[in-house]
Amino acid sequence: MLIFVFFFVLWLLFNGRCTWDVVGFGLVLAALVTVFAIKICGWSKERSRRITNLFGSFVVYFACLFAEIIKANLAAIRVILSPKCSLAKPQIFQFDSRLQRGFAQTILANSITITPGTYTLAVDGNMLTVHALNTEFAEGTPGSDLNLRLMEMEEKSKAAGKEKPGREET
Repeated sequence: MLIFVFFFVLWLLFNGRCTWDVVGFGLVLAALVTVFAIKICGWSKERSRRITNLFGSFVVYFACLFAEIIKANLAAIRVILSPKCSLAKPQIFQFDSRLQRGFAQTILANSITITPGTYTLAVDGNMLTVHALNTEFAEGTPGSDLNLRLMEMEEKSKAAGKEKPGREET
């Protein structure tokens, strides 16, 4: 019921006006989206509670990601502006992320890719293949704060024990 109210209020906020036809159409639309979320997307109270419990961890993760992007931008500028790009020593390396869920691996791979100077080339199981602009970028990636934070979030999610049996988490 809470998700229905959320979709209905969201409809009213996005619509910007409150007339009988807007309210009626919003009720029908919110009901359809709610049924879709429950039946097709597998929304449940347990999943919603798990996401809510991890919200603070995601905020901290994205704050750390932002800080890493700023530091990598400065380091990449230093490499690019060095005479004849003498600091650029590109390399490709692999490392074991030790992450168990596809969702966490995808977040880590995308975080590496949006950080200047690094690019995720492939993800094979727990192994990530990464291209780095120089050795400095390559050294910091495997044991990065981002990887450790994602492992902590996985552990927190497991400890909550709110996963549905028989359903693979992606």
